[in-house]
Parts: sequence; structure tokens; C-alpha cells
Amino acid sequence: MEKNLHTITITIFDRESVYQKVGNILHAYSDNILLRTGYPIKERNIAIIFLIVEMTNDQLGALSGKLGQLKNVKVSAATIKT
Repeated sequence: MEKNLHTITITIFDRESVYQKVGNILHAYSDNILLRTGYPIKERNIAIIFLIVEMTNDQLGALSGKLGQLKNVKVSAATIKT
């Protein structure tokens, strides 16, 4: 299967409860992550993580599905057309 570039935005609404779980999932896909940047907003107890990844559509679905199953996590993904 062909690998494409994708963007993923992860919004975490309760940092203390799920931040470590999100980190563990992302670590499992670290070979596919080209860019990872995050912005914690401590006073609101949220964090936003932005990723650029290179992976197949199946891998993208698996990653976003695992993240989306976590309570207090919202995931949005888009494919970059090249």
C-alpha cells in the first residue's frame, strides 16, 4: 500500500488523565511521525498536539482509531494531496 502524507490534530480535554496514554500510542507510531508539536494550556487543562505523518491509510485509521477511543480525546485527520 502507498504511503501518503497526513496531518493529525489531537485535542486532549483532561491532560492529567490521558496525556500518558496518548504519548504511549504515539510512541508506537514514532517511525511514521515526521513532525510533532504540542501546546499545553494548563489553565484550561487541555493540550493540542499537531502531527505530520507519512503512513498508509490503514495505518492512519488504526492510529486515529486508537486515539479516538480514549475518553476526553478528539482526533481530526486529513490527507495531504501531492
